[in-house]
Amino acid sequence: MKISGIDLALLTFAIITWGYSWVLMKLGLQYAEPLTFATWRCAIGGLAMIPILYMKAASLLKGRKWFDYIMVGLFQTTAMFGFMLYGMKFVTAGKSAVLLYTMSIWTSLLVHFYLKERLNVSQWLGVLSGCVGILFMLGWDTLINQNKEIIFGEVLILIGAISWALANIWVKKNMNSEDVYVVSGLQLLIGAAGLGLLTIPTEGILNFEWTPHSIYILLFTAIISSAIDFTIWFYLLKKININTATFSSMLVPVFGLIFDWMVLGTKLDPGIVVGGLLILSGIYQVSREKS
Repeated sequence: MKISGIDLALLTFAIITWGYSWVLMKLGLQYAEPLTFATWRCAIGGLAMIPILYMKAASLLKGRKWFDYIMVGLFQTTAMFGFMLYGMKFVTAGKSAVLLYTMSIWTSLLVHFYLKERLNVSQWLGVLSGCVGILFMLGWDTLINQNKEIIFGEVLILIGAISWALANIWVKKNMNSEDVYVVSGLQLLIGAAGLGLLTIPTEGILNFEWTPHSIYILLFTAIISSAIDFTIWFYLLKKININTATFSSMLVPVFGLIFDWMVLGTKLDPGIVVGGLLILSGIYQVSREKS
C-alpha cells in the first residue's frame, strides 16, 4: 500500500512533534507529579476537541459504541500515559521514547496472531531489525548496568507500550468506520477522566506549579501532541496499513533522542545512529507489499 504525499506529510509532522514532546514531558515533571501532569495534558487536549465534537454531534449519536470508546480511552490514554509518565521519573526522555515505541512491535505481533494479517518473511526480518535497533539505541551498557529504580521505570513504560498496542488493535478491529475526530476527542476525555480518578486521591489534581514555561509545555503536549497528533494517528490507522503506520512511528524515539541531546544535553552515542538505521531498515521491510 503506497502512502500519498498528504499522508506522508501528516505522518512526518506527527513523528517530529511527538519526538519533541518527550523532552517537554521530562521538563514538565519538574512542575507536577506524573499522574497530575498526565491528567492536565489529556484533559486540555480533550477540551480542545470539544468544538469539533459539537460539530460532529450527528456522528457521535449514530455511533453508539460507548464501550469501544471507553476501552480505547482506558488503553490509549489512562493506562498508556499513566504508566509512561510515572516510568519517566526514573528514565531519561530519549530512552523513554525508545521503550514506549516498542508499541509498533507489539502491534505487529498482535496483528499477526490476533487479526490474522500474517507477516511474511521479509516483514518478520523488519521486526527483528527494529528490535535490534532498539537495543542499539538503548545501549548495551544501559541494559546491563542498571539500578532497580531504572528497571522499574522501564517496565512501567513497556506496560504503557503494550497498552497503546492494544488500543491500536481495538480501533482497527472495532472502530474503523467511526469518525476519527470523535474517536480522538472522546478517548482523550474518557482517558483524562480515568487519570483524574487516579490522581485526586494520590497526587492531588491541583498540585501543579503554574509558570509561563509549564503552561507552554502543557499547551504543546496537550493540543499539538495529543489532540492534533492523535487525530492524525487515528486517521492514518484507517488510511494506511497498520504495520506501516506503527512501524513508521518507531522514528519518534530517534527524534526523541536527538531532542534529548540538543535540549537536555543527554549523551548521544554512535549506537543511536546505528539503531536509527536499523529501525529505518525495519520500517522499509515491514511497509513493503506482501509478495
